[in-house]
Amino acid sequence: MNETELSELLTPSGFFRFLGQQAKLDSEEAKRIYRLGTPWGLWPPDLDISREAAEAGVGLFTYLAALQPLIDMDTEGKQAQLTAYEATLIGGETTQPFPAVRAYVEKVAALSGKDEATICSLLHALYTYRQRVGQLSIRKISESSRHRMEQDQAAANLKLQRALVVETEQHNGLL
Repeated sequence: MNETELSELLTPSGFFRFLGQQAKLDSEEAKRIYRLGTPWGLWPPDLDISREAAEAGVGLFTYLAALQPLIDMDTEGKQAQLTAYEATLIGGETTQPFPAVRAYVEKVAALSGKDEATICSLLHALYTYRQRVGQLSIRKISESSRHRMEQDQAAANLKLQRALVVETEQHNGLL
C-alpha cells in the first residue's frame, strides 16, 4: 500500500483531485460541482466517523476498515440505482426506477450548468472514493498488524536468546 496515497486522499486537495480524475473533470470543476451538490447523501447525516472511532476506543483507520463491508454493500446499491438512472439518459429505459436519484441528479445539473451524465460521473467518483479510502484503510491496518507481529516476534526471539545465554552460562558455571 502506498500510505502517501491514503494521506493524500484524506486532504481536500487530494479528495477533489481524485474526484476530478475519476469523473474526467478538472479538479477545480469537480470541487465547484461538489460544493453545489452538497450534501451528496454518501453518509448518514448524523455520522461522525472521527467521533465514533474515538468513542469506540479505536483508531480512525481501524474504524473505517471495520465499516468497509457495510460501505461496500451501500455503495453497490447506490451504484446500481445510479446505473439504472443512467440507462434512462441514453434511452435504454423509459421508466424512472429511482425518482430520488433522478431528482437529485437533475437538481445538481441545473445548479452547476452541467449535464446529467457529468453529475452521474461525479457520483460514481464519490462512490469509488468511499471504497478506495476503505480499501487503503484495511491495508494500513493489515500492514500495521503485520509490523506489530514482526516486532513482537523479534522481541520474543531476543528474550529467548538472552534466556539461552543465561542458561548456558549457568550450565557452564556448574561444570
